[in-house]
Amino acid sequence: MKNLLSDWRLHWFLLLLPVALFLPAVPIDETRYLTVAWEMRASGDYLLPHLNGEIYTHKGPLLFWLINFAWLVAGLHVWVVRIGVLVASLASLVLFERLAVRLDADAAFARRAALLLAGMTLFALYSPLIMFDVVLTTCVLVMLHGVLDLEARRPLRGIALIAVGAGAGLLVKGPVVLLDACIPALLAPWWSETARRAALRWYGTLLLGIVVGVALALSWALLAGGMPFIQNVLLHQTAERISQSFAHARPFWWYVMVLPLLILPWTVSVRAPWPAWRASFTEMRAARFGIALFLPALIAFSFFSGKQIHYLLPLLPGLALYFAAVLGDVDARVRGRLFGALLVATGLVVAAMPYLAEHAATLPLLAGLVQNGSFSPTEQHVMGGLWPLWGALLLLLGAVVCAHPRWHAELRALTLVAVAAISTGLLAIAQSAGPTLDVTATAKHIRELQDAGKPIVHLGWHHGLFGFPGRLEKPLERVDMNTAYAWCTAHPDGEIVTFYTKYGITAKPAQEIPYRLGRILIWRAAEFCAAPRPASATKPEEDTPED
Repeated sequence: MKNLLSDWRLHWFLLLLPVALFLPAVPIDETRYLTVAWEMRASGDYLLPHLNGEIYTHKGPLLFWLINFAWLVAGLHVWVVRIGVLVASLASLVLFERLAVRLDADAAFARRAALLLAGMTLFALYSPLIMFDVVLTTCVLVMLHGVLDLEARRPLRGIALIAVGAGAGLLVKGPVVLLDACIPALLAPWWSETARRAALRWYGTLLLGIVVGVALALSWALLAGGMPFIQNVLLHQTAERISQSFAHARPFWWYVMVLPLLILPWTVSVRAPWPAWRASFTEMRAARFGIALFLPALIAFSFFSGKQIHYLLPLLPGLALYFAAVLGDVDARVRGRLFGALLVATGLVVAAMPYLAEHAATLPLLAGLVQNGSFSPTEQHVMGGLWPLWGALLLLLGAVVCAHPRWHAELRALTLVAVAAISTGLLAIAQSAGPTLDVTATAKHIRELQDAGKPIVHLGWHHGLFGFPGRLEKPLERVDMNTAYAWCTAHPDGEIVTFYTKYGITAKPAQEIPYRLGRILIWRAAEFCAAPRPASATKPEEDTPED
């Protein structure tokens, strides 16, 4: 019991647990995924995911199955799903530490690698979030254990783990799991003696494991009539994202630009002479494995048109392996005072947010943003409602790192401080912006109208925003500007709702609800029709494809 209570992984989990308990579902992605899972439960069709009553072909069903399992255990709550995702992240840490032990029998090396991964900003930030890449990371690590089984000449278990990881990953997010996990296997002659000696057998067993995994995923698609999933995920979600992204298009160098921020605190805390970096790269099997996992996939993702920071989650274990190898050098050190100074500066800014919001119109740096509308009233309200306590906590964490004689040089301490800072930031968002993220009141209003048989539609595609919060049992009909007035004329007793604010509609809304950085607007249909129609309406980005 004493060993359990002193386990750093338990402390990591407990630091992020409040986020899981108090952060509302964040629109638009998390609310959409919860709505797909809700419709799966409400319809009783657990084979085919649906969104707004139509087959949802953008992702496989595994995450939605896991969400429904969490609801089966503890009821229809966001927090139980977040805890489930956090458990998956914890499982990834355990799998990764075991992977590091298998690559290098040094337990200290494995512990360093796991602490480095756990403390990375990107990993800690997404660990409690309801996103596909969190579960995908677990699937990739399972596949990598299978690769190491091939290296240890245990082909049957290796094939089985590769198949399970690949099949599950395909059912989570499609073929990207193969890119994430297969490159180090393909480059195995660089780091594996087994692969060098028997390359034909190596690649044959690897191919067999992948084929079995693909067959597992295809068996679901064929059983569920899910061929549209295969076509959409392969042709739309993968091929088009590579060549010409329909969303999140960013330049080639974007990942390199943001990566230093994503792997804080280690960007400013890992200190080693150049020979340590070079020797780890050329001499250590674990470091080579890590580089093979991280670098080629990073380059490949850089060539893809569509880029998001969470796409890199499954690659972070590779970078953690390399950093752990570097820190094994006798001249390498962890020095966290600069990171502590960053936390102090961030804490001061956060603590000053209410003052900045109140005086934004008179402050030189913000006055221009207020005058041209770039700094919205909702943003001012969120900033003004932020508790200075959050800034004080960040300032305290940074001050302790800077002043404590050991914390700035201890890997475990820096990891937990980094995770505590991420947790503080997410809790600050939950406290200040939470009311603008929670659409439950609007969703319940929609449900009440539907139950009463009164017509209501959404102007523009709503991404399933209201489905789970309102427990909607009927699809929320969608209209566009070309059909909205005709619908209102046909349903004068109805209501029209939208969270888009760029249509230029002149009718006064019956309700205006703060939502993210804008508003949810609700009109009575008769009043919507009676007002002068806008001469032109700026088309919002309403059809943003899936992430």
